[in-house]
Amino acid sequence: MERSAYEPLQESVLKESGLIRQLQDSMAGLMIVEEITVLDNKDRPAVRFAGRLTGHDGKEEAFEALVQRLERFHYTPLLTEEDGLHVIHTLPVVASKKTGKPWVNALLFVLTVVSVLFLGAMREDVNIFADPLQLWRGWPFAVSILGILTAHELSHYFVGRRHGSPISLPYFIPLPLSILGTMGAVIVQRGPMRSRKALFDIGVAGPIGGLIVAIPLLFIGLATSYVGTPHEFMDVPRGQEIPVLQEGNSLLYIGAKALIHGQILPNTETGADVWLSPPSPGGSVAFAAWAGLLVTALNLFPIGQFDGGHVAYALWGRNAWKLARTFVTLIFVWGAALMLLGNQAGVTWLVWGGLGMFMGPRHPPPLNDVTPLDPKRRLLGWVMVVVFILILTPIPLVQTVIR
Repeated sequence: MERSAYEPLQESVLKESGLIRQLQDSMAGLMIVEEITVLDNKDRPAVRFAGRLTGHDGKEEAFEALVQRLERFHYTPLLTEEDGLHVIHTLPVVASKKTGKPWVNALLFVLTVVSVLFLGAMREDVNIFADPLQLWRGWPFAVSILGILTAHELSHYFVGRRHGSPISLPYFIPLPLSILGTMGAVIVQRGPMRSRKALFDIGVAGPIGGLIVAIPLLFIGLATSYVGTPHEFMDVPRGQEIPVLQEGNSLLYIGAKALIHGQILPNTETGADVWLSPPSPGGSVAFAAWAGLLVTALNLFPIGQFDGGHVAYALWGRNAWKLARTFVTLIFVWGAALMLLGNQAGVTWLVWGGLGMFMGPRHPPPLNDVTPLDPKRRLLGWVMVVVFILILTPIPLVQTVIR
């Protein structure tokens, strides 16, 4: 029978290993080590130290000091709690400081600008193929949607850099034939999050940054958009059927329309609603803001590496894994139900559910998985739960016929 890889080594063996002794010495003044376990047989093994952190009211300062000490040996600590003991797994790896090539980010951004300008011009009834120089007329939509997405992603970026995370600049994804002209943007995190505080701050920063831009644009766009029936705007006799694509309502969206236009829209009796196409001057801005709120809500799903997954794990730790599994199930059930009812918007839910499964619903723990959030961050976390409920659009788009 062979010794288990997780069985503590004998003291004589540990003394022969200068590297393990150096790792233990790095914890002097920060942790009283009670157990040492070598987890593999490599020349630079992963080592588990169990004991109690000392000398600090909280554990964050001790952990940050330990990160600096172990980095000299190209090791990274992972702090957890087991059976009343603090446990530090020292891993023989250090996250790369490289965050990509900025010219790639710049090129993708330029391509995305062209893509959303194209969609914006089409929304303004411009025939780009006949006159490509009219591309600039798509600027109301392009500036609005890119303003929201850029604010969202740069908020992640700057907060991540402030926390010392090896985080990349945003990679925008052009998609000219889609309804928005882009699939949004992604930021690459090239190493584990440092702590629950960093995890929370980075996760919540993007939605807050995007909402700060999207909500004013929503009110501006709605205030400069007309209300009426498709027959009025398309000069079609009343009674003739007109197929329209109607954007869904979130609580915030329906409330904003009621506040600005003094009625609940769409009007179930007349079919009147806010008109987001020409001749409404602010239609493209309002639609971009609506789309920005929708994308923000989807990102707030409490799943895996979504923004909501970051916030959920920071708030509830590994209990967030159960929430993620439940939420993925609900997404698939709701998406399938919409598809069975003939609503193609169910595809949106199925795609995001599939994305959540592909990325993994279980959020990985941060390096410091012990230090809890402070009360202010916990309060802000619950505020974001309320925001998520307000901006969630259960049925994003409806293909309907107005008579």
